[in-house]
Amino acid sequence: MKTVVILSVSSDIGLYMAKQYLAQGYRVIGTYRTKKHIMPLLDQKNCILFPCDFANPNDVTKFASAIKQRKIVWDVFISCTGYLLPALPFFECNIDQWIESVHINGLEQLRTLHALYPYRNKKTISDVVYFAGSGANSAVKNITAYAISKIILMKMCEYLDAENEDLNVFIVGPGWTKTKIHQQLLQGQGRVAKEKIEQTKAQIASHQTASLEEVFECIEWLRQEGKSLAGGRNFSVVYDPWRGRTRPSLMKALRTDPHMYKLRRHKNSFMQP
Repeated sequence: MKTVVILSVSSDIGLYMAKQYLAQGYRVIGTYRTKKHIMPLLDQKNCILFPCDFANPNDVTKFASAIKQRKIVWDVFISCTGYLLPALPFFECNIDQWIESVHINGLEQLRTLHALYPYRNKKTISDVVYFAGSGANSAVKNITAYAISKIILMKMCEYLDAENEDLNVFIVGPGWTKTKIHQQLLQGQGRVAKEKIEQTKAQIASHQTASLEEVFECIEWLRQEGKSLAGGRNFSVVYDPWRGRTRPSLMKALRTDPHMYKLRRHKNSFMQP
C-alpha cells in the first residue's frame, strides 16, 4: 500500500485529495489545525490524522517524531498549507505577523519536508508537491508575505530537484479555487486592505474558478510523467496546455527546454554575444 502525506488535510483542497487517494487504495497521513474540518475523514480506514499548527515549529517536530515512531514510510508528500494574512501594503503590516506568515506559507513547509525526508520510500523516486500562488510573473499588492513564500517554494523545487535524484519535486498553481481560504480575507478584521476585500468579492461573484478535480488530475499527470518532465518546475492548472490534444506538444517542449516553467530573468540573454 502506498502512503501519501498531506499537510493541511483540513483545507478544502487537502480534503478533496485525501478522499481521492483513499478511494484509490492509498494510506493517507494528514495534518490538521481545526478538527471540525476533517470530520469526513475521522472514520476512514487507512487514514491517520495529526494535529499540527504550522505557526508552531514544535508541532512540526512532534509530527515528524510520530511518523518515526509509527515507522511510516511515505511515497507522496503534498503540502496544502496556506495562510493569506496579513493582506496589507508591506509598510502597513505588523512585521512580526508578516514574518510569521512567511514561515507558515513557506519555511515551515520546507522544515516539514526536511524532517520527513528520512522516512520516504527509498526503493523508488518519491513525489513532493507544493502549491504556488500569484506573484511569480508580476508584482502583487497587499499580499506580499503569502506571495514571496510561494516564490521561495518555487525556487526550492528547482534546487531540490537538482540536489536529489530520489525526489520528483514540483509546484502547481491551482488558480482561483472556490475554497474556504478566501474567508480569511473577508473576515480579516483590520489585517486586509479594502482593495483586497473587493477583489475577493468580485472573484466570488464571477464564478470563474478552477475545479478541485482539475487540480488533482494535473498533479496525477505530473506524478505519472515523473522527474524527467515535472521535476523542479512550476505548473499552472488553468493556463498551461496540459489537457487533451495540446499535451504532447507541451511534453515535447518541456523535454527540450530545461529552463521552461522555471523562474528566470525576463530577456536575460539581451545583447549577449
